[in-house]
Amino acid sequence: MSAAGWARARVGAVLLAAIVIQTTVLAGLRVDGVSPDLMLVIAIAGGLAGGPEQGAQIGFAAGLLTDLFVQATPLGLAALTLCLVGYAVGALQHTVLRAGWWLPPVVGLVGSSGAVLLFVAAGITVGQTQLTAPGPLRLFEIAGLVGAMNAVLAAPVSRMVTWAAAGSAGAALVRQSQQDRAAVR
Repeated sequence: MSAAGWARARVGAVLLAAIVIQTTVLAGLRVDGVSPDLMLVIAIAGGLAGGPEQGAQIGFAAGLLTDLFVQATPLGLAALTLCLVGYAVGALQHTVLRAGWWLPPVVGLVGSSGAVLLFVAAGITVGQTQLTAPGPLRLFEIAGLVGAMNAVLAAPVSRMVTWAAAGSAGAALVRQSQQDRAAVR
């Protein structure tokens, strides 16, 4: 098997392990009724590790698993949201953001908060008005809580996804990102 094939297998294994952790361990871990979203963190880490294309691919796969096992919304809504978030993080990572130890937690916080609001906006577009039932203030509170919890998970998840994606089409980007991080330290 080629290096790219092994990388795809590792990313698939990480995604399967993450959906099991999301549906078992993290489902019971709640702060004010809100739990962290590991699949969202993986989409963000995919964008950080491999750029926009790989971020979109990993985000789509993570979102599809979320749609199948976690969400009670139309199939594809989480896949669309996480795909867009992974792409956006990857695009920003190579143009605007500079590597540093603080990058995964900060991007995890901002990206996760934005993704929650994007999910609600996309849901409203397809008729899922129940997503706005808590009210606008509570939606921003939920987005902030998810962002804060995901920021804590972002650093270890980012390292895991970077390891898993090494050898794929984005391996050169992964190596460059690791070199940039080492240079900043």
